[in-house]
Amino acid sequence: MAELITAAMNPEPDYSAAYVVVRTDGGQEGHGLAFTVGRGNEIAVAAVESLAPLVAGRPVAEVLGDLGGMSRRLTGDSQLRWLGPEKGVIRMAAGAVLNALWDLRARRAGKPLWRQLSELSELSPEEIVGVVDFRYLEDALTREEALAILRAAEPGRAERHARLLAEGYPAYTTTPGWLGYTDDKLVRPAAEAVADVSARSC
Repeated sequence: MAELITAAMNPEPDYSAAYVVVRTDGGQEGHGLAFTVGRGNEIAVAAVESLAPLVAGRPVAEVLGDLGGMSRRLTGDSQLRWLGPEKGVIRMAAGAVLNALWDLRARRAGKPLWRQLSELSELSPEEIVGVVDFRYLEDALTREEALAILRAAEPGRAERHARLLAEGYPAYTTTPGWLGYTDDKLVRPAAEAVADVSARSC
């Protein structure tokens, strides 16, 4: 009997992705994706393509210098909003494009994105807060409160960055966690994932 891998809500997945590559006229690239489970992947691709005119042809420095503004531009288009930019396929497509732009920004800086986010010289508290959409957070956390938290944490930022360099950061993989696996089979991919991370950090 063939072994089936299933997800809790998707018993017959055909894992796919709408893959986004943002290219500059200088030859640099940023990559992002919208993950799907098969049928409908072409809809995610079409959604990405519908957002492309909002990015294409714009000055790179302008876009990467205001990724919060670009996020609002992608989700706030007056016609695409009709399709539900706060949820669903348009939101997934916008996320894929934004991830590609963040990736482009990191590649241009010659650093992985986590370093851009952790180094004070790269992103100030004001810049970090500027990329967050607080519309659905304000009942729990306002922009001003978030800014105060980040400013208060600035003195320890260099130390936390050094710890990340020395120890890495927590990560996870879904490989060991699919339904239908025996306990023994859960152990093997978990061990493989740990070994893979250890090898990459050497």
